[in-house]
Amino acid sequence: MNKFSKSFVFLLLLIVPLNAQNNGNELLQAVQKKYRSYNNMTAEFKQSLNGKSNLTGIIQFTKEGKLRLELKNSTIISDGKNLWNYNKSQKKVVISTVSPDDPSFFSPEKFIFGYPSKSAVSLGKEDGQEFLVLVPNKQSNLDFKNAKIWVNKENLISRILVETLSGALMDFQLTNFRLNQNLPDAKFTFIPPEGTNIIDLRK
Repeated sequence: MNKFSKSFVFLLLLIVPLNAQNNGNELLQAVQKKYRSYNNMTAEFKQSLNGKSNLTGIIQFTKEGKLRLELKNSTIISDGKNLWNYNKSQKKVVISTVSPDDPSFFSPEKFIFGYPSKSAVSLGKEDGQEFLVLVPNKQSNLDFKNAKIWVNKENLISRILVETLSGALMDFQLTNFRLNQNLPDAKFTFIPPEGTNIIDLRK
């Protein structure tokens, strides 16, 4: 092999991984740009654990990290700092502090702005569909092994599949998006109804 051929092969070895990484970053940037274009979102939500559906309902969230999940038997609300988990049938609410690195607390903003800076970002492909792959850096101390993020044609996150450190698979899916609705702040805080059993785990 002559010097020119060796140089060409060496360039190929450099270019291929760089292109794959850039493609992942390009998709990530497109999702980030879309996220910046709206103030809040409402969507239908489905969560599965190890392939078994355990939560379905309506999710609403804002750029300020506020979240509201309306489920069949419970309502989960966060103002970005506090988390209220209200069980309607038991009339019980558990109050805790939001953990910024807990992947079980669904926040699209963390997956497209927070976690990528602490992870290796690449592009995966399955059944002809591309998705983002985040693998946390060893020094990041994030509580998951990897996360796969699918987006739709409008660059909205449609699915996030997270593999936890224990090997469990948490699957979040979003459909029927509605953007920039009039969502009052009162939706993202919780006042326990009279007679509610309050369990406050905040320190």
